[in-house]
Amino acid sequence: MTAGALSIVLAGETVALLPERALWWPRERTLFVADVHLGKAASFRALGQPVPSGTTRDNLDRLSHLIDSLGAQRLVVLGDWLHAAAAQQAQVIDPVRAWRERHAPLACLLVRGNHDSHAGDPPPALRFDIVDEPFRLGPFAACHHPQTVSDAVVLAGHLHPAVQLRGRAYDRARLPCFCAAPGLMVLPAFGAFTGSTRELPAATERCYAVGGGQVVALPWVGRGR
Repeated sequence: MTAGALSIVLAGETVALLPERALWWPRERTLFVADVHLGKAASFRALGQPVPSGTTRDNLDRLSHLIDSLGAQRLVVLGDWLHAAAAQQAQVIDPVRAWRERHAPLACLLVRGNHDSHAGDPPPALRFDIVDEPFRLGPFAACHHPQTVSDAVVLAGHLHPAVQLRGRAYDRARLPCFCAAPGLMVLPAFGAFTGSTRELPAATERCYAVGGGQVVALPWVGRGR
């Protein structure tokens, strides 16, 4: 497990919330990430927007670090692997293909999200199993959109959740977070070039903020706080 991770019990299973904004299921050697949005910056540049380059390689390097350090055998992407159809171009797909070849033994599963429906499925050469939500994995239901699935704890993304902390000197910090509600765990966006929202599910019981290289459980005092 990576430094700064927080172990919790979810659906009777020990999992780790990682400061890299991912969830690790050690018993099944499975890594969950949500909202990677590969090619988002390239899509913006195609529209003439001056945004930074290199975000695809950064995202893939961070994924590789987790896969290697944890010894992951399976990667589950909870939707929005690619950002848009403009991501289906060589400058995005070629680095992804090289990344996939580096991790050839890794089983990869994509649960289609709303951006995937516009971007299209990854090319067959990337060897992703592609499914629709909900997809059952033991006691979990892998989804993109937060929802209720009978007899399962849903692991989802889509919301890009964040929490705002206030200091004594009226300073504020907005941090990505995991948010837990009955039968639900929403992961923060993994992608480096993504926004966030403080509009969390109304039934949220606890937030786990990501900051300073660690995950910290916070008391929860209400929606959007």
